[in-house]
Amino acid sequence: MQVTLSPCYILYQRPFREKSLLIDVLSQEYGRCRLIAKSRHKPSSTIGLLQIYQPLLLSWLGRTDLFKMTAIEASGPAHFLQGQATLCGLYINELLIKLLPQFVSEPTIFDCYQQTLEALASDKNNEITLRLFEKRLLTALGYGLALDYECSAGLPIDADKIYYYVAESGLYLWEIGCPNPAISGRSIQHLADERGFDETSLLEIKRLMRAMIQFYLAGKVLNSRALFSQLNQIKR
Repeated sequence: MQVTLSPCYILYQRPFREKSLLIDVLSQEYGRCRLIAKSRHKPSSTIGLLQIYQPLLLSWLGRTDLFKMTAIEASGPAHFLQGQATLCGLYINELLIKLLPQFVSEPTIFDCYQQTLEALASDKNNEITLRLFEKRLLTALGYGLALDYECSAGLPIDADKIYYYVAESGLYLWEIGCPNPAISGRSIQHLADERGFDETSLLEIKRLMRAMIQFYLAGKVLNSRALFSQLNQIKR
């Protein structure tokens, strides 16, 4: 495979062997790919571009699932995340690495990621931004939530009733003793419409999305969640 100047973002990088970097990237055209960047110890303005949240144009070549990066250009200014938004950025990067298979070309995921970075950099409500990213990512991966009706009777969602969600099935009326997170019909409608959020609905939606993400991670651990927990403990 030989790729020339594909729009990309770096999701994660780490040292590889003596003088290289191993980089996970999200490509608009090729999905998630893994590249090797040479000469990480040499001073270079191009190597310095290898930063998360920096829109890039990358070229690479290779015949396996690990490619050699051959060119790099900035395609715009970096998204500058501050404070908690920085942790939110690490979280969405980790979600993509652990949920998105390599070489799954889905341009809507790239667009959603870019829009999410823009929202995180513009001081919008981070909770709303993350919940919408989670919902849209699951939809793009083929795991979209069915939020229009209750499965048992096929009735539309009632704002005044309480429900629970079963992964790969849908919504059911909540009953006492149900282990799944309860969520009001009102909160479900907020999530379906992607507007009208308030403190209560955001809390219920967060519990729902956490359960769904956990299901599709299939046992994989999100390290960024531990960072969120540590930060919350420090604030207390």
